[in-house]
Amino acid sequence: MVDFTQVLSGPFATMLLADAGAEVIKVERPIQGDPTRQWGPPFIQGESLYFASFNRGKKSVVLDLHQPGDRARAQRLALAADVVVENFRPGWMSQAGLDAGTLCAANPRLIYCEIKGYRRDGAMARRPAVEVTLEAQSGLMDITGSRERPEPVRQGVAAIDMMTGVLAVAGIFSALYRREQTGRGDRVAVSLEETAGLMMTHPWLMYVVAGAEYPRSGSAHPSIAPYEAFATADRPIIIGAIDDGQFRRLAEALEEPLWAEREAWRTNAARVKDRAALKEALEQKLRTHPASYWETVLTPLGLLAAEVQSVAEAARRWHEGASPKLTATHARLGDLAWPTSPGRAEGGPVLPPPLLDEHREDVRPLWQNSADRSDL
Repeated sequence: MVDFTQVLSGPFATMLLADAGAEVIKVERPIQGDPTRQWGPPFIQGESLYFASFNRGKKSVVLDLHQPGDRARAQRLALAADVVVENFRPGWMSQAGLDAGTLCAANPRLIYCEIKGYRRDGAMARRPAVEVTLEAQSGLMDITGSRERPEPVRQGVAAIDMMTGVLAVAGIFSALYRREQTGRGDRVAVSLEETAGLMMTHPWLMYVVAGAEYPRSGSAHPSIAPYEAFATADRPIIIGAIDDGQFRRLAEALEEPLWAEREAWRTNAARVKDRAALKEALEQKLRTHPASYWETVLTPLGLLAAEVQSVAEAARRWHEGASPKLTATHARLGDLAWPTSPGRAEGGPVLPPPLLDEHREDVRPLWQNSADRSDL
């Protein structure tokens, strides 16, 4: 698999494919490589932890696609591959002779995946885009954050980018399956725009069908109550009751069984309308004990409850826990571990994130062995 991607959506996809067993050759530009090699701090011995987060399992080779010789090498690499993935700006791969039309005509078994900002047949197809621009354009940024603070809020992690990567993997797996049946490759196209639309299905339908705006609600859900963070004696806890039966069990666990009989709280729709009073009553009860107490009381009853933890607490629990991990030793970063992915749910060793051009000698035979091809 030849990886002409950078930043996040593409590298996340190819990392998942590497986890699933693909040999991934990451083609990078000279000197700087993938832009995320410069993203930080933190850096350790000049290496970016952002880059290391999303580029395990890959081999790196530098090719200057502005130069005819390196373009020819890239073409030969691509023609020797089962899959090519790219997320360069629209039109760039055509200029380099690495577009889907050219490569798939030369190798009909090739699967070619394009990851773009916007739909390739849409009005904005040639515009560049990144995660935050699609959060802004889709309305996702408008519904994120506290109802008391109206300024736009970016997602804490790049959810659109990462979901787009997952959809790219799904498309590639589907194309590989079809190739087993037909012997022919295929073209896969995904975009941040389409992913953002998919993620915003419920808010968009609320407006288009019902004329209702999806409100900025902090931790709360606009269509379910209770379903948000509540104050306790020490720290917030998330509690949710997704149906009337769960709310009844919650009321009983809090030693307030009559709550479920109140007309204002008998159904979910009624509780949503009376959310403020319900929250006040719940917090009055929950403040009598710390969050950890309530979690141990509620979860054995099949109720949704979780302490709100800091990143440091969650990371420490994961790192020190017994759950499977992907591991590698990096020449500069030392011992690394990552959460598992669907392709490697059992954990185990993987290739470390590559140094820039680290695998040139390993990759060289691939373009040399294909040097006599005249397909292009």
